Amino acid sequence: MAGFVEFDEINPTPIKINYSVPLPGQVTGRRIVALDLGLSEADFSDIAKIMPQTWAEMAGIVATTNGIEIDALKAADFLRTRLSEIGYSASSIDRAIDKLPSLLSTPTTRRLVRLGSDGALPNQAGEIIPPFPVDDGAGNIIDPVLGDPLNIVKVFVDKASLGIVAVPGTTGGGKGTVDEAPDEGPPGTPPVPAPQFFLIEVYEISSVLGDYGLGRTVRTFTLLPGESTTIKLKTWQTTTESRESASSIIDSHEDTAKERFANTVQNETTDKSTKESTKKWGVEAKASASWGWGKASVTANASGEHHASREQFAKSASEAVGEHAREASSRRELSVTSTSETSVETGQETITERVISNVNMRRVLNFVFRELNQTYTTRLHLKSIKVAFSNGASESWREVPLSGLRGIVADLVVPGAREVVSQRILKAVATVFDQSDLPVRTLEKVDYDPIADTVQITDAQIDAQGDFTAPTPTGFYRFKRGPLGQDGAENQVDGVLLSSQQIIMRTDSVIVEALLGQADALDNYSMEIQEAAATRETEANKREQLLQSTLTAIQDPEARAEAAAKLFGTKSDGEEA
Repeated sequence: MAGFVEFDEINPTPIKINYSVPLPGQVTGRRIVALDLGLSEADFSDIAKIMPQTWAEMAGIVATTNGIEIDALKAADFLRTRLSEIGYSASSIDRAIDKLPSLLSTPTTRRLVRLGSDGALPNQAGEIIPPFPVDDGAGNIIDPVLGDPLNIVKVFVDKASLGIVAVPGTTGGGKGTVDEAPDEGPPGTPPVPAPQFFLIEVYEISSVLGDYGLGRTVRTFTLLPGESTTIKLKTWQTTTESRESASSIIDSHEDTAKERFANTVQNETTDKSTKESTKKWGVEAKASASWGWGKASVTANASGEHHASREQFAKSASEAVGEHAREASSRRELSVTSTSETSVETGQETITERVISNVNMRRVLNFVFRELNQTYTTRLHLKSIKVAFSNGASESWREVPLSGLRGIVADLVVPGAREVVSQRILKAVATVFDQSDLPVRTLEKVDYDPIADTVQITDAQIDAQGDFTAPTPTGFYRFKRGPLGQDGAENQVDGVLLSSQQIIMRTDSVIVEALLGQADALDNYSMEIQEAAATRETEANKREQLLQSTLTAIQDPEARAEAAAKLFGTKSDGEEA
């Protein structure tokens, strides 16, 4: 019968402990860069200029002279689609949509249209659902990350009563939220298309453990000779509030940490003017889950601007990592107390209680409690780049990997400008400068032979004019896989390494040292009494050892028992002597 585990007897490779394994839970973010390709409106195809329904039309919100009219059916379809796109389960969405009729019937809503005859709302299958359905016993299971979709539906209704479209989305930490759709002009006025290409740069922050050592002193205790006390160690993870505020993306998986970091990066990397100009694209591009926006000109006269923009982002993102880590570390407070305390704990209970004693009779005993600090090596690296398009209208956002560049350009650009657009986009992503300011080529060409059914992968090459050839039906470009430009480096990461820094974080652990006092607490008389007592105990131990060795030397069991009775004052039959 074959065993469960088989070993290679020829080339055995035993598992080894590696201290440089990246920590799980790397944080990934997207930076969206608006590209200036030097194009005019005539360079875009008719498809790129199509303006579908506005956000208000999709959500069924119409501003009239009589107030705000809300088409409940359209609103339900809009919410159901958007909530499903961000990851809510079908059952939780249905439970939230079931409450929509009652929420829309509040005084804050002026008028409602297209409700069922009994005031109920038809579901996606056309079946009438009562406004207040009976509990089926399954319970309303709330997604631990996204949260309750009913909260989003309530915000949607509150905003809709004011004529504002609240589009469901996610925060940087993955929690469900809403983004207000941009103002699309007066009712009845068709919006003007604004075709725009984007680069979506996917970044990741990876960390590996470094050295650890003693931090600041938390508390010291001194116990007098023979004294005892009860101590309590309370960490920053005791309550939910303190744990969330002290969490970081470096050494935890808290969604609140990811959200705080995403907000910090956006504030550090996106200037005010860029924020204003990206409002019309932000909702569809899910900007709330991104690490900010940028602009880059890749026309023939400004081919290097995007490099400077990316370099500045990497610098600002690194500073944001350090700022985020310092803020979290500063809130990690440990306390050691020797008094009883009563409190209500609302989160994970991490209070350790111990009794410590000083068994010495002549000297005091000092206890020193110190924090344990951990060093992390944190790296920011660019993992991949995608291409996107939007004309500012709802449902116009398109996003493809570099391998899909030919298709998106063919749909959105007129034939005469397709080659130039492809070349400029490829030129913008072909080279990335790493943390040492060295250029790293990131593109590779994939050529497929449909007749031989073979694939050839080579580094992307430029022509005599410094351009890349446009993608063809059998040849496309893609972002290289694996570590790039990191030959010989330790702890390599995927993509291009843009920055690396050492970060020290306070942990929830303490190190305790016991220091014996040097001065005696007894006078000469007391010391002599203790020495006499110690001598008496020592002599008693010697007498006991002598008796035991004497009995062990007697071979005959009966003789040994008789000797034991005489030596210890008892008879062999158990009676008293």
